[in-house]
Amino acid sequence: MKDQLRKRMFKKRRIRRITLSIAGGISIEVNTYALIRPTVPGAITWLNSVTNEPLKTERSFICADTGALVEEPAKRFQPYKSENIKFSTDELAEIKRVSTGHLRLLGFKPLSCLKDYHNLRPATFLFPSDEEIIGSTSTFIALHRSMLRLGRFATAFYGSSSHPQLVALVAQEEITSPSGQVEPPGMHMIYLPYSDDIRNIEEQFMDANSVVPRATDDQIKKATALIKRVDLKDFSVCQFANPALQRHYAILQALALDEDEMPELNDETLPDEQGMSRQGIVNALEEFKVSVYGENHDQEEADALSATTEASKKRKANAENASKESAKYDWAELAENGKLSYLTVVDLKRYLTAHNLPLSGKKDDLIKRIVNHLGKK
Repeated sequence: MKDQLRKRMFKKRRIRRITLSIAGGISIEVNTYALIRPTVPGAITWLNSVTNEPLKTERSFICADTGALVEEPAKRFQPYKSENIKFSTDELAEIKRVSTGHLRLLGFKPLSCLKDYHNLRPATFLFPSDEEIIGSTSTFIALHRSMLRLGRFATAFYGSSSHPQLVALVAQEEITSPSGQVEPPGMHMIYLPYSDDIRNIEEQFMDANSVVPRATDDQIKKATALIKRVDLKDFSVCQFANPALQRHYAILQALALDEDEMPELNDETLPDEQGMSRQGIVNALEEFKVSVYGENHDQEEADALSATTEASKKRKANAENASKESAKYDWAELAENGKLSYLTVVDLKRYLTAHNLPLSGKKDDLIKRIVNHLGKK
């Protein structure tokens, strides 16, 4: 697996350094890390066709009065009374800034208050640093141990410039094994959702005269048995490669090595048909379908499929018959000379049926539809 998997190596580095304001003017320094993130293809880089060097995009402003390039940085202004108040780029940034960008501690809550659905995006990992604020590690360790001992998580306000919001700081205890450290000690910063990010699904499907159907105990039991049958033991996302990324890297490899053919890629995200055909899974799936749809669900599906097939065959036969009948006329010539009105409604509908056009409307509507289809005015 490791030999076949194409990986892009990333440097293990911090994202940024932020300040955690605790209380009473006490602040510590922490580094932020991204433990897991979705991998995406690299950004496109435009190159010079002659020198093969990366191109740099620059933007220039031209004076509307003189046509000359503006050398000074552009300034924005706000009309106030009879004059324009100018703002520099730094002043505008200061106006738009919600906070200093620090992480401000607000309080603590029991871990039971933090639900799984509160985590809507990958969390950020926090680890202390003494580079600028001496004693940050000692303070962080004391706070970390207290949160683990009391079973609490911290709520804080993260005043980022782009998206200020509330976050939850969940302490993680260090996990070690004979081979070394498995999980590092630190805190996970979980970005809490806003109220409109979480909605009750039942409310979207309920009205005053209906009740949302509930699964019976037997259906829940059969569904649980089915899930246990198809459950992957010791599942890890690292076991499956992203087929789109693997194809992207394979193309890059073929171009770099001047290979004529791209190696075949095995898409491991496709369903395991051989595994799903095992008798235990088939029986569990059949029992679940019977508990939900009833004993005769297979016959009902077959009848519905048969009715759909018959209707499709009938429509196809009607379209073929209409095509043969409409081929007797030169429709372009009739439309050009304005003689479509001489035909019957049945003849007009045959043309519309042959070209899969709507049949509704009066005779004039049918003629207009045919003329528009032929491109005649």
